[in-house]
Amino acid sequence: MEEKSHIYIVCSDQTRNGKTLFARLFADFLLVSGGSPFIIDLDAPIGGVCEYYPDCSEVYDISKVTGQMEVFDWILGMPGRDYVIDVPARFLDKFFTVMDDIDFVGGAAEQGFDLNVFYLVEGAGKSLDRALMIHDNYSVDRFFVIRHQAMDEDLKDFNKLSTFHDIAGDGQIVLPPLSREVLDCVEAKDFSFVDFIGGEDIDMSAKAQFQLASYLETVIDAMGRIKRRIDIGNLTRMDTGLPSR
Repeated sequence: MEEKSHIYIVCSDQTRNGKTLFARLFADFLLVSGGSPFIIDLDAPIGGVCEYYPDCSEVYDISKVTGQMEVFDWILGMPGRDYVIDVPARFLDKFFTVMDDIDFVGGAAEQGFDLNVFYLVEGAGKSLDRALMIHDNYSVDRFFVIRHQAMDEDLKDFNKLSTFHDIAGDGQIVLPPLSREVLDCVEAKDFSFVDFIGGEDIDMSAKAQFQLASYLETVIDAMGRIKRRIDIGNLTRMDTGLPSR
């Protein structure tokens, strides 16, 4: 069987919640694993995530029809590699609506791609409901939930937990907290998770390095489990480790 290429859509309905950091983490995870993903940033004209990948990234402006067509045509015209797409919150609905209108899922399948969504959800009921709307109304191959560990408290609420169960059937990744020192370091334009994992010297205190190493161990392990499920390509609704309703 011919091996599929993968499109990874990283998105959220909220801003400044670590979505782009996760996109970087996953792109670097693919690089460390021997992949060569192409990173697409829809936050034109700045393209924040592209600054970390100058040689394998592009910024597109999907506020305009020409930009929408360019990004989808580029992917379908360049099969055989993986893509990581960072979708700004302000374009969340537009991106999925256009994708649905042009049957991008069908076109991608014909080119040997499958589509995987990584949705970073917040604990507020409004964010969970928005994630559920995307989950239920747009066709993709798999829908994974990304959440911060602090959301454990929110999931004690029955209604929120019920909605979370509905969207997290394919799997979830839980992000541990990071200190301000670590965040400031990893957000620097010259920082690379690949370099840190490879043992290069980083200008960071020993305590902060230990916290980052622990964080990466947890998150990369979770990414590895998700990636294996994707590669198997036969996902079913599975136990996500959540308490029963």
